[in-house]
Amino acid sequence: MSDHAPRFTYPTKRTDPLVPPDEYAQALREEPVCPITLATGDPAWFVARHEDVRTALSDRRFSREALFRPGAARAQVVEPDPNSMLTMDPPRHTRLRKLANRAFSPQRVERLRPYIEEVATELLDAMEAGPPEGDLAEVYARPLALRVICRTLGVPFEDYDKFGAWSDRFMSLTKYPPEEINQANEDMRAYFARLIGLRREEPGDDLISALVRIHDEEGEPSESEIVGLGALLLLAGHDTTVTVLCGGTATLLGNPDQLALLREDPTLYPDAVEEVVRLNGPGGGTSIRITTSDVKVGGTVIPEGSAVLASVGTASRDPEVYPDPDRCVIQRENRTQVAFGQGPHFCIGAGLARAELAISLRALFDRFPRLRLAVPTEQLRWKDFAALGGWEELPVAWD
Repeated sequence: MSDHAPRFTYPTKRTDPLVPPDEYAQALREEPVCPITLATGDPAWFVARHEDVRTALSDRRFSREALFRPGAARAQVVEPDPNSMLTMDPPRHTRLRKLANRAFSPQRVERLRPYIEEVATELLDAMEAGPPEGDLAEVYARPLALRVICRTLGVPFEDYDKFGAWSDRFMSLTKYPPEEINQANEDMRAYFARLIGLRREEPGDDLISALVRIHDEEGEPSESEIVGLGALLLLAGHDTTVTVLCGGTATLLGNPDQLALLREDPTLYPDAVEEVVRLNGPGGGTSIRITTSDVKVGGTVIPEGSAVLASVGTASRDPEVYPDPDRCVIQRENRTQVAFGQGPHFCIGAGLARAELAISLRALFDRFPRLRLAVPTEQLRWKDFAALGGWEELPVAWD
């Protein structure tokens, strides 16, 4: 792959819970396209600069389906799912995504706003009635995100505990053995297979019901594709939202001048969402791609058949694009965003995520204006072992 040693192993532990590891920043400064070792021990290329990450995410020569070629590197110790939209290239990906887009249209997101507000109010009421401190992920962020994505997909929220256990294992890079990850994947697929039968008998205004109806009338997508899509959206649709909502809360609490701007002018919350997504967006641990030909990136030729990890977290702090990149500035002039991805795999739920974050952050800070971290910042813990990163917990206190 390269004639020099890997710079580091991905993922690398953070020394500051609010800032990506030093190794990523050093790569951005000194060698923005460099060889690394993945958590599986496989070699890969780390792409750090904003412009180069956009290329790797959108150029057709960086393939997801090529992950299934014999000998291809992988980020996780288990085989990727061939029926997941995440591992498809166009045109198969395009066909399935076009069907899934119906659940995340701007019109549907607007119709979901009252429900998001209702759920946020209900959870904040419970926080106010209970002890004046707790883990924000458990008392607010995770139940809110899960209820919204469950409503969107047509999944019973009562099965909440199952989703958390599956997510922890499915997103793991190093924490769980392969057999546990595979079992979680099998259990999740069996769950969605049963849900297809339930929605066929009792259809609703949700994505799974819509896809089942299209399958029964037109023969596609296949039931395996519906299962894969449902599992992907359930996991990604709540896990990433929890990460950014917790990280965004910590970021705003650590930047009281920016929080004061929001209190003076709540119409700035959509701008704040863009900034906290930039600073706290999920990592790219499972979204490696395989080059289908030699590709020149940032002056470096990446050989055909190489694994490439496009680091959206590093690209989101590229000083060439974002002056003073580690600082939270909710009124930044540059709104270029890569945290939601780029190209064919741009986050299908970006519109819903933006609405959830704007509504939930505003509701939280309106209800608890003296919200604060319950532990020093250095005690916050980041899930370095997880494919998309995330916060293990966010202890907060409120009056």
